[in-house]
Amino acid sequence: MFRPLILAAAAVSLGACASVIPQREPANALYRLSPLEPAYQLSASVTVREPEASRLLSGRAIAAEDETGALRYVRSVQWTDRATSLMQEALLDLLSGEGGNVALPAQAGALTDFEFSWRISDLTLKGETARCRLEGTTLKGQERSVFRQTSIATSANARAGTDAARAEALVEAGRSCAREAAAFIAESTRQP
Repeated sequence: MFRPLILAAAAVSLGACASVIPQREPANALYRLSPLEPAYQLSASVTVREPEASRLLSGRAIAAEDETGALRYVRSVQWTDRATSLMQEALLDLLSGEGGNVALPAQAGALTDFEFSWRISDLTLKGETARCRLEGTTLKGQERSVFRQTSIATSANARAGTDAARAEALVEAGRSCAREAAAFIAESTRQP
């Protein structure tokens, strides 16, 4: 008899607590990096891993560095998906090939001639400047030995000081990083 009353009181108490917790405001605008048109022809098969990144950079939130060097979330804008997933999709979009010369996501689980492993170290805003920095490594297929490495840094300036304009500049910087990575992959995996 008392047990159902206690459970009901506990449920009401928990429900009341949940409504007191402030809810995060939804973003005014969502941004993505793809779809992009294929721009780099492959002459080998390549597995493209989802890039590694810090928690700050790998999620849906867009971060900006203030004048003191502190990083803060820009609440009015965010990515449509995890930033690392969007970068992987953009890179895959840019690579094309014929027959067995394809770029595949690591999730496909296929054996390929090469593998591209990468890490995003910056994908943030500073004032009206958007920055992207990544380090990438091409590995030889089944051997998994390091074949070539690269470091890429791009930036783009916002056309205005609004959060939307700054987010658009970050999209541009991210796409530029993906283009340079795609060019590196196409060049470094070229078969003699």
